Amino acid sequence: MPGGDMGMQRSRYTWIVPKGVDLVSNLLTQPFQHIFSLTLSCYIITTFDTCTFLHLFLRFAVIGPLLGILALVLLPVATAGFLLWILLNHFGASNIQPFRLTTPDEGDGENSMFSSECPQRFTFMSANVICVPEFIVRINNVRNVYWRMKEIARRFLKQNRDLNIPNLLNHVQEEKLIQDKLPEVDVMMLQEVSDWWANYSLVSSLTALYPYIIYDVGVHSFGTNCFLMGSGLFLASRYPVLAVNFHPYHNILHYGHLVSIGVLTAKLDLGTVPGKDGEELRGVGYVSNTHTQAYQGKKMVIARQLTELQEAVRQFISETHNPDKEVIIFSVVGGDFNFDNMSPGDRPTRIHPLFTEYEDPCRECEGEDKHWAVGTEHRQRQLSHPAVSNPTIFKHILMNKVERRKFIIDADILEQTSDLMYSSPKIDPATGELMDVMGGGGRRIDLLLLRAGDRVRLASYWFLTTIASLSDHLPVAMMVERIDEDQCWKEQERRGSDSMNDDRALQGME
Repeated sequence: MPGGDMGMQRSRYTWIVPKGVDLVSNLLTQPFQHIFSLTLSCYIITTFDTCTFLHLFLRFAVIGPLLGILALVLLPVATAGFLLWILLNHFGASNIQPFRLTTPDEGDGENSMFSSECPQRFTFMSANVICVPEFIVRINNVRNVYWRMKEIARRFLKQNRDLNIPNLLNHVQEEKLIQDKLPEVDVMMLQEVSDWWANYSLVSSLTALYPYIIYDVGVHSFGTNCFLMGSGLFLASRYPVLAVNFHPYHNILHYGHLVSIGVLTAKLDLGTVPGKDGEELRGVGYVSNTHTQAYQGKKMVIARQLTELQEAVRQFISETHNPDKEVIIFSVVGGDFNFDNMSPGDRPTRIHPLFTEYEDPCRECEGEDKHWAVGTEHRQRQLSHPAVSNPTIFKHILMNKVERRKFIIDADILEQTSDLMYSSPKIDPATGELMDVMGGGGRRIDLLLLRAGDRVRLASYWFLTTIASLSDHLPVAMMVERIDEDQCWKEQERRGSDSMNDDRALQGME
């Protein structure tokens, strides 16, 4: 019903029978999935690995075959569990919630935490943490998903409140935008949290700071993911969650048919704000987390996914916002977008109407980033370099526009293919050394977008080396602060004058 908050529950299921079927299915399939992933991992070498003859012999000729035999023993049981999973999701689809939710237990006092006034500042973070099955992790030249998940959570919980000061409102000092520790973050948007064990490990670690967590997100069907992997989207919030929606993308390619790629949107309760007539209204915020198609090649499927994203978020807001009782403070979209603002091959995507409705703080204009912007996609073969493993050292490397090219991909991509996994920086043919080039170290694919015309303005932005070497992406964070009502009405008038053009542009993309 428009203006209402959608009913939610902690579990994906409304009653005990499907819960039991889900549990049995996981007990039957998870051991096989884990062992099979480790079997494949034995034959995927990363730059972190010791490659002596003895190590390789043990992996290839002893451990790998033994794990493979164990996987074959578990295969019949796993097949039965997978068939249960298919039947559960196929015949019970209409009664299955496409996510799990953690909330404080009643009586904890947490629910009243934000019943007071709406805060003046809000901080968001987006990070691709690549916590997927181990063999996929190793294909991306990372390793040990279970240890990394605990280490990533530990580093994410070490937040420095002293960083939560504006760094963009006056003269921009680039060294303040690159940090090795997190600011105090209100909402975390994570991608590639697909591993079943990693999901629960991350939830158990983060609930100390984030009582509201949306995880295990995905629609499982023949048409979305062949009942295999979820979306990997994960959202942790300090603020109560009022409503949630997940939209799986219909425009997908190759591996996208095995993953529930889409956009997760949550409505948050931010506290009370005064209305125009002095009445008390509820301030709400909308946060959307997405992960678009990687390696799209010449298909340009990401642009069509952005159209789906824009329409899904608009529809969710219209269905859940009650203008008589609520005030929208912000709408933020973040995630791993898999394209940048400067590469020639990404131009058809970066001119999408989404970037008229939502502003990218790091853009100077279409095709040009701010001078202080930093790329976020690592050169995967360099992840084991000693400099990358130390967040403080890596922070100083990123401040050097030439040196960063050794570790961050340049924004000169003509076509998105898996060759990016093995890319190396172009060097000066005369000297054989790295040189400063346009878009060098500037492939910025992890974005935080702020809707124009809302009741906030951008105050700070950060590029974070906190999880250096633990992921092939650089996390980004953004702080916004509320503006006064006069500014708000001016922004809304400007936004209203552009809305018809946005709709026409959207229709042209379809």
